[in-house]
Amino acid sequence: MHPLAHFNFEAHRKTGSHTAPGTPSPQPRLAAVSPLQDLVLAHMEVARALVTFVPDLKPELAAARALDAIHTDTGLTMEPHRQGLFVASSLPARLTAEQLGQQVGLSAQTMNLRLSACGLQRQAASGEWELTDAGWEYAAAAPLTHDEDSPCELLWRAEVLGVLEDAARSSSMSVGLG
Repeated sequence: MHPLAHFNFEAHRKTGSHTAPGTPSPQPRLAAVSPLQDLVLAHMEVARALVTFVPDLKPELAAARALDAIHTDTGLTMEPHRQGLFVASSLPARLTAEQLGQQVGLSAQTMNLRLSACGLQRQAASGEWELTDAGWEYAAAAPLTHDEDSPCELLWRAEVLGVLEDAARSSSMSVGLG
């Protein structure tokens, strides 16, 4: 089913909201006071709608793209806001391979090999680690810069250590866990 199949175009045209009539909007639409503000709000609403309708789209990535569009369309600098996105996307709730390894006494290199052996990530031809389909359940890929071709840092939920521990128990792989 197409991601916009449930989008209520008629309600959006009349109210500026993508929710059905009678359904409370999760974020009230702000009243614009200038055409510039209206343009900025429109970009942010598109980002919010995309996160709602596109599975696995990370809010920080949608917001980063909205900031790019705002800068392109208005000339306003968005760098201070972009820096806030990258701080938010790397909060301790998500851990690098090095941080995961520190929790169980392994190096970042060894942890990356364990994550790969469990089928959660693979090494691309560029040498960068990338998530597999299974890995997306436990991690996010955060761009290191706002460039479109920027390498990404893989940020793991701590629960992935349980997956590695289970894999170690069910195989001859020694992961240093449990």
